[in-house]
Amino acid sequence: MKSVRKFALDVGWIFAGSFVVFLLHFLLKPIMARYLGPEGLGLFSMVTTIVGTITLISGLGINIALVKYFAEYKNDRSRLNALFSSGFATSLIIGVGTSICLFVLSNKLGEIFKMPLLTLLLKISAFVFPFSLAFGIFLGVFSGLREMKFYSIFNTLNGIMIFLFTMAFLFLGFGVKGAVIGDMLASITVTIFAAVIMKKYVQFKISNYKENTIKLTSFGSQLMLGNVINNVNYQADIILIGYLLSATDLGYYSVAVALSRFIWRIPNSIQMVAYPATAEYWAKGEIGSLNKMMDKTMKYTAFVLLTVGLILWIFAEEIIVILFGQSFLPSVFPFKILIAGTVIYGIGIPIGGTLAGIGRPDLSFKISAIAAIVDIILNVTLIPLFGIAGAAMATISSLIIVTTLSIYFIIKLANVSIDIRWFVSAFTVTLLAMVALLVFNEWINLYFLGSLILSIYILVIIVFFFTGEDREICKKIIHSGIFRLFGK
Repeated sequence: MKSVRKFALDVGWIFAGSFVVFLLHFLLKPIMARYLGPEGLGLFSMVTTIVGTITLISGLGINIALVKYFAEYKNDRSRLNALFSSGFATSLIIGVGTSICLFVLSNKLGEIFKMPLLTLLLKISAFVFPFSLAFGIFLGVFSGLREMKFYSIFNTLNGIMIFLFTMAFLFLGFGVKGAVIGDMLASITVTIFAAVIMKKYVQFKISNYKENTIKLTSFGSQLMLGNVINNVNYQADIILIGYLLSATDLGYYSVAVALSRFIWRIPNSIQMVAYPATAEYWAKGEIGSLNKMMDKTMKYTAFVLLTVGLILWIFAEEIIVILFGQSFLPSVFPFKILIAGTVIYGIGIPIGGTLAGIGRPDLSFKISAIAAIVDIILNVTLIPLFGIAGAAMATISSLIIVTTLSIYFIIKLANVSIDIRWFVSAFTVTLLAMVALLVFNEWINLYFLGSLILSIYILVIIVFFFTGEDREICKKIIHSGIFRLFGK
């Protein structure tokens, strides 16, 4: 019961922080859309996609490797100091080199995507890499030690800084350049704050640098390759739309993507806790605890995501028009398509670190590679035929492939079981709710009908799909999240 309470408290911290970041991002995206328009928003999305991808590659997965080793060796302070120092020093060296490379190559990238302003925006963003990689190291340490309080605080602070800096530069009339500068300054500021707190947990003391660096990069690079390929599944549609279509089309699509992926914040919060817990359970041979954690987190995540996904699908047009205006109506159809893929993939996110946690990061890479090949082929085929809707169809196909293969290998290698019948039943009830809306929408007001269907849907899930233990655990997690959010 103690482990359940600890898990609930950790998730509470992460959920509280993610909720704040979600609200800020939810407010910022429509403001940026109205200030920058579809073309400006498309340019900003291209910059963040390129910078994010380069950050992922240049990090070599060191931050994720630190999570695993800090979870396993958390009682050996000397070893932790050595691992942290090696990872931090290596990340700084790589960060400086990456900044120089992007600055030099920015002209070429602007030419490739036929976006002249992209060159300047990439030159501005080039300075962020030493800070963003260092920040990743700090978060890896907090996560590995399961200090989710500080993980959540700094993740939230990063969201606040992005919101404040970006808003300030937009109001001052700097346009898309201001948005990029604001994003960069936020990363620099929060990294400096995190470095101050980090002194409480680790000391910078280089020892066995070569050995530790090889250890971190050999494990982390496997995860990095998997994450890079996985990132292709997330970003191939954006990059190929930018190349095959226009910045305006990319602006429409980025709205659909941003809204559909908001729901990943919840399962991502759970994974931040589940990954180090998985490594710890596996190292101790506590398969029963691992199985229970996976079963519960997936079911609770499915309930939340299916409910939120249903809401977004029902009121898709109204949500986009209210937030972004009539000019973004072309975003509605791809948004509805994307919801299906993001919900299915999101249900598997909480256990997404399991293969790495049990020492098989190579499988994550192989699974992601298969899905990425399918994703690229489908995007290249479908975008010229169906535009941004084709990109959405390609993306959900790759997400479903990743989820299916990941769950298969987790069941096979971790010796755990997943209640497949429960999920099939839950998806069936969701589809029936969608059919009911389509059938009766012509005769009944959308808001009344949608609210009625959602109320019945939630009641059915809680009564027929949740046990008494499930309801009690959910209450603890929700209470913990509220407690952390409002400080009660």
